[in-house]
Amino acid sequence: MNGGDLTERFVESIKWIREIFLPMDDIANPVMGIREWDDSVCIEFCGRLLASCDGPYTKRLVMKSALVHAATDVVVKGGKPLFALDCVIGGRPDVEEMIDSLNIQALSLDIPILGGNTLFEDVEPRASLTVVGELLLDAPIRDSTAVSGDLIALLGEPVWGERVERLEIAKRMFEAWFKIIEEVEINSSKDVTKGGLSSCIAEMEEKSGKKFKLIGNIPYPLGRNLDNFLVTLSEKEFEKLKEVCGENKCRLEKIGFVE
Repeated sequence: MNGGDLTERFVESIKWIREIFLPMDDIANPVMGIREWDDSVCIEFCGRLLASCDGPYTKRLVMKSALVHAATDVVVKGGKPLFALDCVIGGRPDVEEMIDSLNIQALSLDIPILGGNTLFEDVEPRASLTVVGELLLDAPIRDSTAVSGDLIALLGEPVWGERVERLEIAKRMFEAWFKIIEEVEINSSKDVTKGGLSSCIAEMEEKSGKKFKLIGNIPYPLGRNLDNFLVTLSEKEFEKLKEVCGENKCRLEKIGFVE
């Protein structure tokens, strides 16, 4: 492959992505971002950062809500996403479709994609995402700090359905959560992703050294990804949580207690 071919493959062939993502700079106002199309991203920041990398997501999920799933890891710890980075691979038609979908998700969620990597290869199309956020609290809300006597609750609806529906569910949950962490003391939290509630609870039990006791009829399959939030908190704080959720039209289910 000669120099011209290499330039076409690795430089010229992805310039269209810059044009799609260029409006992202208006959201984050980076020191160095999409406009510069450089080797890394630079933003001004003073504080504590949360970062999470997720994927590689299948094209099916990228076309619906991959950025939501990547962002929940930051949000549930008490962070507000500042920006995301993407790594996308596949044939050009698949990559174009995934980039278009990620652009829609980023603009809807107000999480600008400021950089990443794209490779055209004849392989199964996939995308990985890294989300970086600002910690809004003095300390992150860990998944290992449940307290005996805590109530266990599910916050938000499952992020299911088509893309538009999923984005609306996620935005409603995120907006409610940012108000919740201002007013309610959450002892532990985790997003319900890989392995569903069963795996999520097992991990929180192991890390905290506590037993989680489920009660009543849980309205969701225990093994399916929900992408809403599992939280534990005192009974007193749960009453505050109910009030904030009611004010913000955020679904809340009490599903058990910590022994």
